[in-house]
Amino acid sequence: MNPFMPGAGKRPPELVGRTHDLELMDRMIARTKLGLLDRGVVYSGLRGMGKTVLLLKLNDMASNQGMVTVQIEANGDAAAEYDELLHEMSLAVMRIRKPDVRRRLSDVFSHVESISLDFVLGSATVELNDADEEKKAVRTSSYKLELLIEGLAGELKNNGLGLFLFVDEFQDMSAEVMMTLITVQHKMGQRNLPFYVIGAGLPNLPGVLTKARSYAERLFEYRPIGRLNDTAVADGFQKPARELGYSFDDEALARLVDLSHGYPYFIQAYGKASWDASDSNPISVSAVEKGEPVARAELDQGLYVSRWQRATPLGREYLAAMAAIGETCTSAQVAKLMNRSMSDLSSIRLSLIELGLVYSPERGRIAFTVPGMDEFIRRVMPSESQSYDGRALKGD
Repeated sequence: MNPFMPGAGKRPPELVGRTHDLELMDRMIARTKLGLLDRGVVYSGLRGMGKTVLLLKLNDMASNQGMVTVQIEANGDAAAEYDELLHEMSLAVMRIRKPDVRRRLSDVFSHVESISLDFVLGSATVELNDADEEKKAVRTSSYKLELLIEGLAGELKNNGLGLFLFVDEFQDMSAEVMMTLITVQHKMGQRNLPFYVIGAGLPNLPGVLTKARSYAERLFEYRPIGRLNDTAVADGFQKPARELGYSFDDEALARLVDLSHGYPYFIQAYGKASWDASDSNPISVSAVEKGEPVARAELDQGLYVSRWQRATPLGREYLAAMAAIGETCTSAQVAKLMNRSMSDLSSIRLSLIELGLVYSPERGRIAFTVPGMDEFIRRVMPSESQSYDGRALKGD
């Protein structure tokens, strides 16, 4: 019966503190039905803030109102991202309940597939090598995607509907695909066609988008996703419990609010541990205290240890130096503490960014992507010889 379940991207029993974001999606859907356009939306924040869960909820809201919705996770490989976009769009069309609308949208796919793009790409007069073939395939996918979105959005507008693309880990998207999507969003707005990109990523995402296309700052409504306030946190614990006929007493709830620090992922970890440790109703502070070490171990394994293992030994030394300085610091401070030059550490800094362990909130600064990572490193001081699995780890 335990309603709490920590996990990457898992939907909590109660989505709290995001009322404005849900209202924003309601407004976009209503305007789309009236033939009025809106901007796309970009959510940015640290890991564990519930961005992925929010995207899933917004996707459901749009889908339940008959909109065509597509959701992908960026991975930095242009060819793979184009393939996923085209594949997911075809599946989205197949999910349309109205046969006549589904047929017209399917015709759009058939039309785009039948178009020869040689006149755009140019006919090769010499044998292409593998690299040229790959570039041509990516360019072909780019043109196909733009034609497809234009055709789908046009048909959907005639039916009071729209095309909503949800992109998770947006900051990791290849520059090629990101520029294409921003450009298409811009063009569809100019042509009054209902296509919206709803993206989520790390705090540096707005800067990444603007770097890709300077006008991106005007195409989206930017929404930072941060810590929940105390009222929302209390609701995150109390509402799921009450749904099952239980509750937390005032002292227990106050302690849980303090422990969670406003992080949605922490609510699930401490809520689960307290529930399992309780033998009373309402759940008392003694159950919370008994569950604290269990929740802390859950957070260590679920958020921190696995990420520590993604870093090389030198990467771990860099992370430990960051933790010794504080939650955010400058690259120069890290280099000084490690007694190395900044140029010597530039490659390891870049690798940690690519692994999604740190990000650059502004030029010259570096910060952890996961809240509390610095405290974990200082508290546990994990061994630098701990197994290194060489795999990247992403997700909210």
